[in-house]
Amino acid sequence: MRTRHASILTLLALALGASAGRAQVEVDALTEVRTLRLDGEHVLSERKLRALLKTKDRGGAYGLRVALGKIPMVPAPGHHPFSPLVLQQDVVRIRQAYAAAGYLHTRVRYDVTRDDVKNLLDITIRIEEDRPLVLTDVRVLAADSAVALPAPEHQRGSWRRLERSLVRQRGKPLAIDDAREGRERLLAWWRDRGFPVATAWIVPHADSARSVVTLDYRVAPGPFARFGSVNVQGNKTLSAATVRRLTPIDSGDAYSAAALERTRLELRQLEIIRVVNVDVPALAAVDTSDTTRGPAAEALGIHPLPVRVQITEGDGHVIGADLGYVTDGGISAESNWDHFDFSGGGRSLKVSGVAQTGWWAVADNPDERYRLAVALRQPGFLLRPVAGVLSPFVEYRDDSQDRSTQYGVNATLVRQVSQFQSASLNYQIAERQIHEYRAGDLVAGEIDFLTFLTQLAQGARLGNSVKSSIFTLSGIVGTLDRAANPRLGILARPALQVTAPSTWSSTEFWRADISANAFLPLHRRVTLAARGALGRLFPFGKSIPDPGEDPRTKFLQLRDVMFTAGGTGDVRGWENRLLGPKVPEVLFTIEGGDTIPHADSYVPIGGLSRMSFSVELQLPLPGLGPNFGTHLFLDGGRVRTEDHRFDLQQAAHGQQRTFYATGAGVDMRTPVGPIKMGFGYKLNPSLTDLVDPAELLRAANSRQDVEALPRDQSKRWQFYLAIGASY
Repeated sequence: MRTRHASILTLLALALGASAGRAQVEVDALTEVRTLRLDGEHVLSERKLRALLKTKDRGGAYGLRVALGKIPMVPAPGHHPFSPLVLQQDVVRIRQAYAAAGYLHTRVRYDVTRDDVKNLLDITIRIEEDRPLVLTDVRVLAADSAVALPAPEHQRGSWRRLERSLVRQRGKPLAIDDAREGRERLLAWWRDRGFPVATAWIVPHADSARSVVTLDYRVAPGPFARFGSVNVQGNKTLSAATVRRLTPIDSGDAYSAAALERTRLELRQLEIIRVVNVDVPALAAVDTSDTTRGPAAEALGIHPLPVRVQITEGDGHVIGADLGYVTDGGISAESNWDHFDFSGGGRSLKVSGVAQTGWWAVADNPDERYRLAVALRQPGFLLRPVAGVLSPFVEYRDDSQDRSTQYGVNATLVRQVSQFQSASLNYQIAERQIHEYRAGDLVAGEIDFLTFLTQLAQGARLGNSVKSSIFTLSGIVGTLDRAANPRLGILARPALQVTAPSTWSSTEFWRADISANAFLPLHRRVTLAARGALGRLFPFGKSIPDPGEDPRTKFLQLRDVMFTAGGTGDVRGWENRLLGPKVPEVLFTIEGGDTIPHADSYVPIGGLSRMSFSVELQLPLPGLGPNFGTHLFLDGGRVRTEDHRFDLQQAAHGQQRTFYATGAGVDMRTPVGPIKMGFGYKLNPSLTDLVDPAELLRAANSRQDVEALPRDQSKRWQFYLAIGASY
C-alpha cells in the first residue's frame, strides 16, 4: 500500500505535461546561443528558473568582453556550443520544478530564431501555467491508524508544535519540496529521541478533477535504543582517550542522530582533525524502509548501540602568512605558526604576528599597528563543548589617538558551534605605556583652539601608564550561504564589556556594542547588502569627573574605548574614524626661535555613543563575467557625547549630527580574496569636513569667525579600497 501511494506522489512530482516543440534549425559545433529569454510573468522566480538551465547564452557586451579578454588577468568569454538535447532537458527540468510546486499541468515550449550569417541562435522559452493542485487537508498518523504515536510524555509539547507546523500547509499549492521537508522533520524528531530506525512516508489522495489533494504523513517509530561504548579509529597523534573525552555521547544516553552530528562538529574544532565520520555500525544491517520491523530492528532495543568515530588527522605543524592592503592602514601582513597537538590532549599552540605598516595608505593619519601574541588553546576546558584559551601579547601602535606600547594577557572561554555561531567570555588584564598623546578636546562653552591645541602639541600628560582589567562577553550569531562572497543570510556580533575590579583598572565603564551584516539576493546576480552598528559607553566611578575637575582629563582617559566612525568598513564618505567630532592635528616647528603651529589633517575626538549603517546594492559589471561586479551604496553614521557630566561642546560646527554619504565602486574576486574600491560622496558634510585644517587653525588663533571660512567642495569625495570579506 505504501509503495502504491509513493508511486502516486512520484507521478505528481514528475508530471511533464505536453511535449516540447522542436525547432527545426541547423546547428553545428560552432553554433552558440546569443540570447536566452524567459517569456512572461511566472510563479517561480526568474532567478530560480535560470538556475535550472544548462543552456547558456553569450551574455551582454560580448564584443567588449572579447576585447577586454586580451588584457592579462581579465578572463575572456568562453565558448558554449549549443546542444538541442540539453535544451530539451532544460524544458523537462522546468516542468519538474513547476510540478514540484503544485502546478502539474504547466506547458513549456520554446521558439528558436537562427542568424545564419553569424551562426547564432535566439531562444525564447514560453511557460503557460495552469491552476495549481491545492492541499485541502494534512494529517500526521501512526503506521497503524488505530494506534497512537508513542511520543514521550516530557516531549508532548514539542510534538504538538511540530504537528501544527505541518498542518499549516493547508490551503496552499502542493509543494513537493515542502512535503518532503515535513517528512524529514518527522524523521529527525523521532531519531533524535531514541528511535534510530523511525520511518515516515507521505500518502497523497488527489482529486485531479477538482485540482485538490490531501496528504497523510505516516510514522513508524520502531524500537527505542540507547548508545553503547565509543570506539575511536584512525587516530595517530591524538590519543583515543582525548577523542572520547571530547565526544558529546555517553554510554547509556538515548540514541540521537543530532548527537552524532554534534560529535562531528565538536571534533572538527580540533584543528589537527581534517575528516570526521561518526556512525553506529549496528544500524547498517537494518532496513529502515521496512515498516514491519523484523527481528534485526527489534534487536536494537535490546542491546546498547556502540558508536564508531573515524578520524583523519592533518599536519601537526602549519606555517602561514597573509598580505593585504586597506586604505586606512596601508600594507598589512600577518603570519602565524601553529602546533595542533602541543604536549598532547588536543591542545593547540599558535604564535602570530600582525604588522599594519601605514605604507602607501591613502588616509592622512594611517593606523600603524604591530602585534605579537601567543595563544594556548585547551579543548574541553571545564565543560566538554568549551575551549579555554590563554594568550599573552604585546602591541605597539601609532595612530591618531597616541603612540604607545601595550602588553598583557587574555584568558578566554569559547563555545564554538559552527563558523557563524559562537560565544566567548574574555578577561584581559593589560598595561599601556603612552609615549605620546595625539588627542585633545574642546573647552567647555567656547572655541579656544589655541589653548586646546597648545596643550595637545606640548604633550600634556594624563599619566603615561594606563591599566585595564576588562571582562568581555561577545558572540557571533547567524548564518551565511557562503563565507567568501555571501548572498543570503545575516550575521550579528553583540559584545558587552565591563571593567573590574576598580583597583586594577585606570578607568571604569560599561560598554555595549553590536554590529550586524545582512545579505538578500534580489536577482541572479543582484544582491542587497546591509550593515549596521550601535554602541554606547557608560562611564562610572573614577571615570566620572568630580566637581571642579576638568572633564577633558576623564574623557581622554577613555579614548581607547571611545566610539568613532568613518572609513572603508564603516561610513565610506569619510576617512578612517573622521566622521563626527574632530579637530586639526597640530604639529609645531621652530622658526627663528618661535614655535609655529601648523596642521595638515584632522584627528578624531570620539564620543560616548555611535550609530552607523550601510545599504548597498551589489550588481554585475556588464561584459566582465562573474568575477567582476559593481555596487551602489548609502551610508550614514553619528558619533556624539550627550553626558552633561562631561559638558563637552562637541556639537560645535554641527559635528554631532547624523551624516550621510553615497557612492559607487567596483568589486573583484581574485586569488587573494575579494577587492572593493570606489568613491564615497558626503551628502551633508560639517564645516570641518570641508574646511582645510590649516585654515581652521589660523582662524582659531586670530579669533576669526570660522563659519566664514571657504569650503572646499572637492573634500566631499573620498576614495576607499579594501581586500577581504565585507563583514
